[in-house]
Formats: sequence, C-alpha cells, structure tokens
Amino acid sequence: MKMKSGVEQAICILIMLATQIERRPIKSAILSKRLAVSDSYLKKVMRSLVVSGLVNSEAGKDGGFRLNRTPEEITMLHIYEAIEGTHSFVRPTSLAEKVFLRADKIRDKKQEVLEVFFDAEQQFKGRLQQYTLGSLLVEGSERIGAADWESIVLTSENKKS
Repeated sequence: MKMKSGVEQAICILIMLATQIERRPIKSAILSKRLAVSDSYLKKVMRSLVVSGLVNSEAGKDGGFRLNRTPEEITMLHIYEAIEGTHSFVRPTSLAEKVFLRADKIRDKKQEVLEVFFDAEQQFKGRLQQYTLGSLLVEGSERIGAADWESIVLTSENKKS
C-alpha cells in the first residue's frame, strides 16, 4: 500500500491551522511557501480537506483556511480518508482464475487472501481512528504554542533576500 504525499501535507497543513494564533485564517500562499510545495498542488489538498469538512475556506482579503473542528475531534483516519478516499484499498482482480485450475480452489483461496487483507485494512484504519491531530500538538504534558504563520513565512523570506 502506498499513500499519496498529500496525506503528509494534509497533516502538516492541519497542524499549522491548529496552531495559528487566534485561529486566524491562513492563505494558501503562506501554507505552500512554508511547506515548500507547489501552490497548485496544495490547493488540491486543501480542496479535499474542505470537501471532507475538516477545514473551512473563507474568501476575501482577510480570508484563507481554518480548522472546522477541534484538533481532538480530527483523527488520522479523517485525514487519510480526506485525501485517499473512503473506499477499500483491497481491490481483487481475476488473476486467481488464471492460476488455480479448480473452481472450488479459486473461490476458497481468493476468499482466504481477501479476508487477510480486509482484516489488515480494518486494523490499519482502526489504529488511525485512535490517534488524533490533538495528540500531535502535545509535548510532554504541555500543548504546543500558537504561531503567527504569516509573520514566520514573511520573516524567513526577508532573511533570504
């Protein structure tokens, strides 16, 4: 199984939104500059996060993106499914029919293999369901502090000039 890089980007974006000072919206340009990713690809990730209900998009001069839920309400499964979709990653093909010659063996062995993979998928998704974005924001017994991401990005750009 291979996850899209968008899952990692989504987690980083959500951390930035969760730690944004005073919950102010963050523009996509600020997010893409800080993460050093293409603005067009970042906008695709943001669209998925908005459609999934994890993030709100606010238009206008002072607009941008902000969390739609608390970090404690957002699980890694929510993030994974926002980017990868909710469909099963187990997709059987008809290759077994080309290997096993007896119909009963095809049916039995194909079902046996699928059950193993479906079980693994349920364990994977169950583990993601247990871990929240909020748990990433805790260091020891303290929550990670707020940041003004726009100032951080603009300051680092000015240092480069």
